[in-house]
Amino acid sequence: MDKDLHLAMDAVGSTGANAPLGSHAAQIYREFAAEHGGEDFSAVINLLRSS
Repeated sequence: MDKDLHLAMDAVGSTGANAPLGSHAAQIYREFAAEHGGEDFSAVINLLRSS
């Protein structure tokens, strides 16, 4: 997922567009992966619920 988010943000950046929600999603996923890397991505909802 991190790779996909990174590729998407690179694509956005190459067009000169701004994607603040994409950047925020990438940040949330990095935080999730740092603490819960072995869990399925769908568990990111638990991080969102606790914030």
